[in-house]
Amino acid sequence: METLWPALPQQEPSYVPRCRLSRSTNNMNRREFIKSGTGGLAALAATSEAGRKVAGAQDADGQKNSAAILERRKHYLQTLQQILPRTTTYEMTGRMTGGDKNWEAWLARTGELPPDFESMPSNNFLPNPLTRTEGARDFQITSMEEWAQKREWIRSQFEHWVYGSMPPAPENLRAILIETHREDRVTVREVRLEFGPAHRGVLHLHLFVPDGQGPFPVFLTNQPRSSGWISPAIRRGYIACIYDATDPIFGVADDSDKFIDVYPDYDFACIGRWAWAGMRAVDYLCTLPEVEPQKIGITGHSRNAKQALLAAAFDQRIGAVVASSGTSGECLPWRYCSLDFWGTGSIESITGGPHNTHWFHPRLRFFAGREDKLPIDQNLLCVLVAPRGLMMYAAYSEHEGNAFGYEQAYRSVQSVYRFMGVEDNVQLHLRSGEHDFVPNHVENYVNFFDSIFGRRSYPKSETWINGYTFQGWLNASGEHVDPLLFETRSSADLATSDLSAWDERKKEIRREILWAMGEAPPGLPFAGVSTLPAPEDVYWIHPPGDNPLRMLFRRPLKLPNTGSAIVPYGDGLRADLYFPLGPDGQPLPGELPVVVWLHPYAYATGYSRWVKAAFDSLIHKGFAIVAFDQLAFGTRGPDFRYFYHQYPHWSLLGKMVEDTRAAISALSSLQMIDRTRIFLVGYALGGKVGLVTAALDERVRAVASVCGFDPLRYSVPGDGAEGVRHYSHLHGLLPRLGFFVGEESRLPFDYDRVLALVAPRPALIIAPQLDRYVRVEAARSEVDEARNVYNLLGHPEALRLETPLDFNRFMQARQQQVIDWVAQLRMMCEHRPAYGYIKASPETDLTEGLKTIGGTAPSDR
Repeated sequence: METLWPALPQQEPSYVPRCRLSRSTNNMNRREFIKSGTGGLAALAATSEAGRKVAGAQDADGQKNSAAILERRKHYLQTLQQILPRTTTYEMTGRMTGGDKNWEAWLARTGELPPDFESMPSNNFLPNPLTRTEGARDFQITSMEEWAQKREWIRSQFEHWVYGSMPPAPENLRAILIETHREDRVTVREVRLEFGPAHRGVLHLHLFVPDGQGPFPVFLTNQPRSSGWISPAIRRGYIACIYDATDPIFGVADDSDKFIDVYPDYDFACIGRWAWAGMRAVDYLCTLPEVEPQKIGITGHSRNAKQALLAAAFDQRIGAVVASSGTSGECLPWRYCSLDFWGTGSIESITGGPHNTHWFHPRLRFFAGREDKLPIDQNLLCVLVAPRGLMMYAAYSEHEGNAFGYEQAYRSVQSVYRFMGVEDNVQLHLRSGEHDFVPNHVENYVNFFDSIFGRRSYPKSETWINGYTFQGWLNASGEHVDPLLFETRSSADLATSDLSAWDERKKEIRREILWAMGEAPPGLPFAGVSTLPAPEDVYWIHPPGDNPLRMLFRRPLKLPNTGSAIVPYGDGLRADLYFPLGPDGQPLPGELPVVVWLHPYAYATGYSRWVKAAFDSLIHKGFAIVAFDQLAFGTRGPDFRYFYHQYPHWSLLGKMVEDTRAAISALSSLQMIDRTRIFLVGYALGGKVGLVTAALDERVRAVASVCGFDPLRYSVPGDGAEGVRHYSHLHGLLPRLGFFVGEESRLPFDYDRVLALVAPRPALIIAPQLDRYVRVEAARSEVDEARNVYNLLGHPEALRLETPLDFNRFMQARQQQVIDWVAQLRMMCEHRPAYGYIKASPETDLTEGLKTIGGTAPSDR
């Protein structure tokens, strides 16, 4: 019987980082050089005749630069139009500002160009609300006067880039009472507001005033009455006010659509018009004697939550807001709903239609794929509500959002409320379930309004699903690492001059990677099963309802001509196996090659989303597919909360690799799976997990990593990339790397080393030229360093780097490219257990075969 491959080795206790005795401090980095150079030039220009000549030359250069900037901006637009599909509007229920039919028509009418991205700072982290910028320096805000200035700047930026410019409050508002009637013990008033030029602006209000002694607080919303949204508030002593500025799909007219014609000099987009209408409702409410004007709370759900938060942010008369599942364009930052988070609320998708093309200002689409260039983000919209009440309310498992993004935004917003001394006025509530609204949740909203308005006191809601912070890990682990004890790394210390030396170097690199991943505690290997389906009486077969999230995601996925089964693996876990069916509806005979599909940062949905086309293609080509959720994602999202309290010296990435290797062991036990043809395909997070797994597990025959190759050594604080902090401070993948922030050249873990351990097995690295997390030149350099190892082992053709003109995405065409690569490797496969290397069949030369995969040579394209 063939011996199973060994489990993941434990950290060797004898490993000590390679050290050097001295550290050079004489070198000036590039940014310091540039800063000193421009500073010297400015001083010269201010103090001497030579400086005046230089200044004159700079003026001439400025004209040239203006032409160069214009050409750059035109090129940005051409690139964007080349990468992104045309927008669609066939399901749109409102108009775009200016009467444009789509984004392309707006471009043609206005002639607008993207900003000069090259001159804009890059920031993949959330913009800090408590800093102000003067020149090239940031200063901490220390007074309310400074905050007031920052507040006005934030608003101006949102009006320019996201929502469009809004008219000032009209000075000629008049209210016409259309009808009054009684419903039980509630007085209902139908009111028409008229305002603006020639009173052509019209907004209908529906007021519901409960019997009793006023004045009353107000529950303000644009949710239609039929939703039942206002009923709990009325029963609890609120005047309810509904304003008719919402999507007509809800069965009511959108009065704000006509604001386009009334205010042609303002370009506020649909969300902006809805919010501006809410502010006009507040104008009227503040005139009523029955109303407590300091106790107006506004709320809405989904698209209506977007406008509710905007109205509260821009109108300080609104005392509190509950933003319910508005996700992107509401509380979820654009930076954390991009496509590597598998969110449809990305800038690319939400401005692309078909039903929401008009929601935001067309300028927002310029930042698709370049979210790091946005001067603001939704955390800054939230802070405009401070010090008034703000509840960020959403489902952590809804497909449009993710708990990670909400939590990052909440921490940022908290800092402003803390600065103002009213930290209890901001709350975070992340519920289970999907995006759909559950009416009884309104009771929670009224609880919040009551607390903020001093009517009754309820406990503060602060729900954490992920909850990770680097400081929290430090407290739990008690670890400290001095990065100066680690040698400065270079490309020269990767490959060796001969094969005999490489074996020792390989062991050393492996120890370095395992050190970064932490100490995996001892565990038992899972025995696995050999045939599927397994007997239903074994312990790991659970009833369908044992995990509501699994039911929510409709696992297993339904695919044509495809069977599925649950595969147990690891520490009581289970994966979904998909396999092709023959015409008789039975699994195909023989052993199947298998692709382990590794998902991106899909916090909400795990592997479920946007995979059916890829899975269908793999099934059609005769592959089995195994897919599962990593810890902290999808069905295992809530399980991560206390991971670093339970395993303070391990790492999340270490656990992910351990689980992936356990899944490979489970597959190797199945009679229907060809254990010699196990391929890994991963995007973003999955691309990282796939590379590290392949580096440590030679049962992997080939690995494809899309946007998962991270040249950490080339990233330094302040360059705009997340770099090491992506692993240590944000996602908590490898906390130990956090000690190397600012000392990246000393990192013991980097992807050139990971990729070197994969050699000589085939690896496909896709590093888009416009990936906002990774500089493609750095990726190319590190791949070239790993290529030296492939050369040493005699198989340079097995390593392939693709650098397409694209953003960080894994769309269907790119998925198919990777699938075709894997399929051709399968056709050339010959069983060789030594390296698991895929060799050409006798009639096919491997080098030529690899060159033809994807239709291009193995070099960059």
